[in-house]
Amino acid sequence: MKKAIILVILSISTVVFMTNCNGLKKMVQKADDINYKVTPEVLEMHNGKVNVSINGHFPEKYFNKKVSATITPTIVYEGGEKALTQVFVEGEKIKGNAKVINYKAGGDFSYNETFDYTPNMRRAHLELRITGSKGTKSQDFPPEIVAEGIVATPDLVQLVGNGSNAKDKFVKDISEVKSGAINYDKNQWALKNDQTKKQEYVDLKSYIESTKDAENRLELKNIKVTSFTSPEGAEDFNQKVVDGRDGAIKNFVKKEYKEVGENMFNYLITNEDWEGFKTAVQNSDLADKDMILRVVNMNSDPIKREQEIRNMTKTFEELEKVILPTLRKSELTVNVMKIGHDDNEIENIYKEDASKLTIEELLYLGSKTTDLDKLLDIYTKVTERDPKDWRGFNNLAVVQYTKKNYSAAKTAIEKAKSLGVNATVLNNLANVQLVEGNLAEAETNYKAATGVPEASAGQGVLSIKHGQYENAVNFYGNQNVFNAALAKLLAKKYDNVASTLDGGNDKETAMAYYLKAVAGARKADDKMLIDNLKTAVQKDASLKNFAAKDVEFIKYFENESFKSIVK
Repeated sequence: MKKAIILVILSISTVVFMTNCNGLKKMVQKADDINYKVTPEVLEMHNGKVNVSINGHFPEKYFNKKVSATITPTIVYEGGEKALTQVFVEGEKIKGNAKVINYKAGGDFSYNETFDYTPNMRRAHLELRITGSKGTKSQDFPPEIVAEGIVATPDLVQLVGNGSNAKDKFVKDISEVKSGAINYDKNQWALKNDQTKKQEYVDLKSYIESTKDAENRLELKNIKVTSFTSPEGAEDFNQKVVDGRDGAIKNFVKKEYKEVGENMFNYLITNEDWEGFKTAVQNSDLADKDMILRVVNMNSDPIKREQEIRNMTKTFEELEKVILPTLRKSELTVNVMKIGHDDNEIENIYKEDASKLTIEELLYLGSKTTDLDKLLDIYTKVTERDPKDWRGFNNLAVVQYTKKNYSAAKTAIEKAKSLGVNATVLNNLANVQLVEGNLAEAETNYKAATGVPEASAGQGVLSIKHGQYENAVNFYGNQNVFNAALAKLLAKKYDNVASTLDGGNDKETAMAYYLKAVAGARKADDKMLIDNLKTAVQKDASLKNFAAKDVEFIKYFENESFKSIVK
């Protein structure tokens, strides 16, 4: 009897043990009944990170009341794997802190995480690894692959900005003005020989004569002749004096400059030259000049002005000696245009002897030149001619950057910065930092270069890197470059990708065709995809392997035309 009881107890224990084990084992066997939904279906990288959202559903009468489970989402890629944050779920009779899954009704769990992307994850897959436990027993579920690959198209961005050249100050024709005066005695208008022979007038006459020599490249525009009277005395008498001086100077210049031509002269008179008086006083060393100027400015009546000044007897005596004689004059103002070199002349002088060109002419020549080796020579000459002018080093840096000699570009732009910090220099410095991968420093300098149109390209690059695709589209505006097309693709403006590429200098590059193939895949335009991908790999065979692992084309991995291109 006792033996029978023992056997019954053993049988019950065995049943209980088997039931416990079978509860977990049954869950493992029916793991396919668990439903998972991953958003997005194909993971995507933005701003260097990947976001994954998982919703899991355990069906009715599936989750044993005494089972707990640990779910480990894991990114598996060639050469490694990355375990993400774990999810913990448990049956109704487990007294823990995990998400409870009801046996009878089933239940759900949700999961969201963002992780850092690395380039070797392009062809990764996301799998869920579940370990279930019941009592002291544990068992692993079969790994469940829930997502294939990571779209990393933003990584195609080219770390390149637009160089900003310093502008020249070249002006082909430059106005020149020279003047000289012939003075008269008080209340007189007769010309004195000593005045027509003084050095000031002799030099002016010589200058006018020099305009006749074509080699001097001086074109005489006109000669303004103005006769003045000083502001003391009666106004009607002064008018007579100034008219006399006007007549005297007219007769003189007609004889003196017969070859110049009467049409070159413009005659004017200024009776009682108060403006000239104020200027002369202001520029003088007179002790009472401030008082004199106050008197003039406070009195609009010229008679009262003069009387107030005469009342300052000692001061007026000084004016009579120092200021007023200089205002009794006829003044010749010569306007000349200095004719500069035209484009052909500058080019020829550069070829023959560049040292004969001015700095501004060299910089101007650079602005008209596209040949990079020639530009290198031009801007090197500028830096040699004037090592303190930041513009030469700035433009030299742009050339070196365009030639992809980044170390030389960095040396040149840092020299430019040491000579003058400005938005143009900071944009070019940011371009070098962008290539070096110093994105934070580049971003700081691009922001400081706001106002320089070329800085928008670098800001577009950084917007793509930050996942701000609409901003990138705005920064590139109407630029027809690869990065502008990439920004439009990432902003889902697929119809604008091809037109942007085809309108610029990048249109025949392998990557331009590759990007159009990606646009074709996103639009489900098989012909656009196949035609462009075929051309892309013809131009760059390395793109075969790249495309074969690019989940932009995941829906075409079994397409025979696609496979024939990437094999």
